[in-house]
Formats: sequence, C-alpha cells, structure tokens
Amino acid sequence: MDLEKKIAQAVKGDEEAFNYIIKLKNEDLYRTAYAFVKNKDDALDILQETVYKAYISIEKLRKPQYFNTWLTRILINNCKNFIRNKEKIIYLEDNKNCNEDITKINIDERLDLFYAIDKLEEKHRMVIILKYFQDLTINQIAESLGYPIGTVKTYLNKGLSQLRIYVGKEII
Repeated sequence: MDLEKKIAQAVKGDEEAFNYIIKLKNEDLYRTAYAFVKNKDDALDILQETVYKAYISIEKLRKPQYFNTWLTRILINNCKNFIRNKEKIIYLEDNKNCNEDITKINIDERLDLFYAIDKLEEKHRMVIILKYFQDLTINQIAESLGYPIGTVKTYLNKGLSQLRIYVGKEII
C-alpha cells in the first residue's frame, strides 16, 4: 500500500497505519535525535516523546505528503527543548569520571566529527544533521525549518566550511 494512503489512514485514526509509518521512520528519527544529544538513552527518550506528540496530534496534519516534514519538526523541537532543559540542570557531584570514555578521541574518527558538529552554531548544526544524518534534501530541510532554500544552502556551506576547519581535513 502506498505510504501516503497509510498516512491518510493514520490521520483518520487508524492506529495500525500509524504504527506502520512510525516503524518505517523509527531509525531515521533515532539517528537524528542521537546526533543532537549524543546519548543513546536520551535519544530514545526524545524519540518516544516525538512519537507520543505525533500520535496525539496526527489529526491536525492537513496534507499527508508533508508527514515527514511535520514529524521531523516535532523531533527537532523535542531535541531543542531537551538540550535547553538539560543546560538548566546543576549537578551537585563532581562528574569527571562520567565523561572518561568520551574524551578518548582517537578511538573513532566519528567522535571527532560529533565534537566538531557540537561546536557549530545551532542553525548550521541543525541543517548539517538533517542533511547528513536524516538524508533530507535541501527543499525538505527548508520546509522543516521554515527557512528559504537559499538560506539552507548558505547554512550548509558555512557549516561544512567550519567543520573542515575544526576537523582539519575533508570530511564530507
């Protein structure tokens, strides 16, 4: 069955259709959440919150062809809220040993890339994550973020230029 038909059924209240669609999108959503928060458990929590919010508000989706954009927008907002709320937490204990594994940079080059992505401005980071972790097109990114296509291209180029400087080599 066509995906748009499944989405239309989900909008009408068909739970099986909604579950089917979420199973298809689950891995992409998780990858995107993980790229934002760099923690498996936090990414799973964000994914769960995203699915919940999508489920309770799916009837508000007017055009089934924008489902992916709509769902991605919910995920990005949940990631931003999570990061914002996490910054407000003050730890009372010294957590020097908690990040011991993360500081071993030579283990994996991908870790270098994640650190470099974290250094980017939020607007550049979001565009790069959506482009390379969720494989969205420039047009889809523009729709998801509400930016003009030219702005998305500019943010992508500036972000990639900064990543090349941070990492010190050609990465993408």
